[in-house]
Amino acid sequence: MMYNFYVERDSVLHSLDPRVKLAGSASAVIILLLFNSPEVLIPLFFLTILLVYTLGKITPREQYRVLKPLFPILIITIVVWAFVYDPWYRGALIGVAYGLRLLTFGLIAFSLLMTTTQRELILGFIKLKMPYEYGLTMTIALRYIPTLYMLALNIMDAQKARGWEMEKGNILVRMRKMSAVLVPLLIASIKTAHELSIALESRAFGARKERTFLYTIEMKGRDYAALLMTGVILGIALYMRYGLGFGHIKLY
Repeated sequence: MMYNFYVERDSVLHSLDPRVKLAGSASAVIILLLFNSPEVLIPLFFLTILLVYTLGKITPREQYRVLKPLFPILIITIVVWAFVYDPWYRGALIGVAYGLRLLTFGLIAFSLLMTTTQRELILGFIKLKMPYEYGLTMTIALRYIPTLYMLALNIMDAQKARGWEMEKGNILVRMRKMSAVLVPLLIASIKTAHELSIALESRAFGARKERTFLYTIEMKGRDYAALLMTGVILGIALYMRYGLGFGHIKLY
């Protein structure tokens, strides 16, 4: 079974052309990569949460739910930077910034999935002159993120009902116990991929190069305005980083 992160809402992000959202997501990732200062990355994380809530009507609770599996990465990043950077408290702050940057990457990707249907994503890739097969492959890959996540949750609930206790024992014991989740998850993912291949073959996927579509997408005035605004924001970020040297610190 393929799960979907898309949520039906009446919001600005939902109404935008998928090409604009792809361009905006790419620009946001570039902006995050431009800066490495905690004084910039930490506010950018909370600004992203606010923008996703105001423009996409994705509540903070929904954002927390999709980002929760990434919290261990945040903790590991903080601990590692506290050990390798001197003084340790500055290293911990840098770890917080870098960890939040990873969470922001995830939030950007999840926001794209939560505000864009699979059909729109495929059409967006095709309109960007990407072959249909590549667009479908990328869309299916994005769909597998929520699919594997939901499968893992279902398997964990089933194992807990059988008396599986993940919280007990040291880290080595817990890692060994995770095999009770990883093995069924691997089998379920292979089964899902096999069922997907059967579904594609039953629909004669790839039989003809020419394709027709029942639905199509077209850029409107608000889409061009949003695209222009995205370009302006990216230009400002590039000027601040390379023109003013703002938001970048020398770590070593």
